[in-house]
Amino acid sequence: MKPADSEAAFIAFAMDHGVDILHCTVREGFEQMIAFKRDVAAEGVEADDGDVLMYQWGTFDWGDGPHFLVELTRQFVEAGVPEDDAISQLSLTFRFPSTPQYENLGEGNRWFDQGESLQETEAEVRSHPGFVAVNSERAADVIVRHDYV
Repeated sequence: MKPADSEAAFIAFAMDHGVDILHCTVREGFEQMIAFKRDVAAEGVEADDGDVLMYQWGTFDWGDGPHFLVELTRQFVEAGVPEDDAISQLSLTFRFPSTPQYENLGEGNRWFDQGESLQETEAEVRSHPGFVAVNSERAADVIVRHDYV
């Protein structure tokens, strides 16, 4: 799969596994994203850190009021492409109306490099307070997008 095709490929991958990614729980979505990383290789990416995951959480205001989000992003760095055009990201974002409980979780991110096993990555994300708070929930909004950064 080429990075530019990752959004459609991920949605199809999840559907093939019986998951409607836009109407699933956080846990189901993250399981699909990790399985997609494990099972579907990215073509044409740098050998070292050309295909990595990032987990992000926090309360943010994107112009329509504060929302708590948890997000799993697969970042690609394409080989042989000028630096400014080489980096893209496939993101799976779950947004929830903000509450004091969510705001108390703070915000941040954690990058996982290619040297870390997907089992370790999954275990760390599953134990994070942001994930634990919403893992069985269905979000107000689920966003899947691929963008060049």
